[in-house]
Amino acid sequence: MYEKNVRKRSWSKAGQASQIAPKPGLTRNKVRLCVWWDWKGIIHYELLPPGRAIDSELYCEQLMRLKQEVERKRPELINRRGVVFRHDNARSHTSLATQRKLR
Repeated sequence: MYEKNVRKRSWSKAGQASQIAPKPGLTRNKVRLCVWWDWKGIIHYELLPPGRAIDSELYCEQLMRLKQEVERKRPELINRRGVVFRHDNARSHTSLATQRKLR
């Protein structure tokens, strides 16, 4: 899936200029994995397309899919008070749209 580009090396004699080996172009073969879990195990995961960033719109969509999976896999958590949802302070997590979705 991912091919690592290796820079070529060359030797030169003392006082002689070395050959310039340009850096290979960056590849966009990386895939982002988003995972949600609790103490029992993984509840939901998604593989994002290469190069796709997580913005607040995508994050809100993921939260809806996560809610469906929690309803299916952990129905005892749906109406329970005091459920803790932890995330960091990334922009997609702190946006107004995300805050509204979590209410």
